[in-house]
Amino acid sequence: MADEVVTLDPRDTSTTQSAGIAPRPGSLDGKVIGLLSNNKPNSELLLRGVSDLLREKYSLKEVVEANKGTHRLPAPQDIIDDLVARCDAVVVATAE
Repeated sequence: MADEVVTLDPRDTSTTQSAGIAPRPGSLDGKVIGLLSNNKPNSELLLRGVSDLLREKYSLKEVVEANKGTHRLPAPQDIIDDLVARCDAVVVATAE
């Protein structure tokens, strides 16, 4: 048996950059709203409820639904790029 002790450091050593908060539209009237689900149970149901409430309060141009496929990983870049290109604002939800 070896007389060696291995110590592991679980801290994340990656660097991050602060992006700040995205500008908010003055109103959602005439805007395209994205809904991004993380695929947990009831997350799409929750987002559809949010969509219904927003449609009652605002005259939305369109609602775009997307599902990132798993709650374990960040959304794939192609989904993010699509939402950025098509939407004025995006609501992200998780549920159980």
